[in-house]
Amino acid sequence: MKQPLDLSPVIAPDAPTWWPLAWGWWAVIITAIALIALVFFIVKRRQKKQQAKNEALAYFQPKKNNRSQKSSPSPSEAQDIIRQAALSYFPREKVAGLAGDDWLKFLDSQLAKPLFATKQAQWQQTLYQDTTSMNDEQRKAHQQLVNDCETWLRKALPPKRGRYD
Repeated sequence: MKQPLDLSPVIAPDAPTWWPLAWGWWAVIITAIALIALVFFIVKRRQKKQQAKNEALAYFQPKKNNRSQKSSPSPSEAQDIIRQAALSYFPREKVAGLAGDDWLKFLDSQLAKPLFATKQAQWQQTLYQDTTSMNDEQRKAHQQLVNDCETWLRKALPPKRGRYD
């Protein structure tokens, strides 16, 4: 006759847990945190660089709240706005003293396609012209000059490396 075997009950080991994490998971976590911090730093730095440009561009946007205010600045106001924006990005000793043809050449040097030096006579005429006695053609010419200033802000700022001269 067969005798029953005296067997002990089977004890199964505990299921493996996630904790403590293996070194590979720690490397993934640290790398992800570093990448998130780097992206955050780059975004903040870009926003800081773009701040002066965005403030200058805000002057060219029509005001929706106050309808009695002009929708766009005059050419002389537009020149003042881009001069202030240029002073925010370029060395003061290079920009502050520029006037007339030198100023227009500086503006063109920051663009791939020149917009200002070719219209020097038009700029000189409109900067000192009375705006109350203008006809439609002169108003369009004024608006085109203002649009050129806005284009300069959008394309020239912030300056690319090597375009400071």
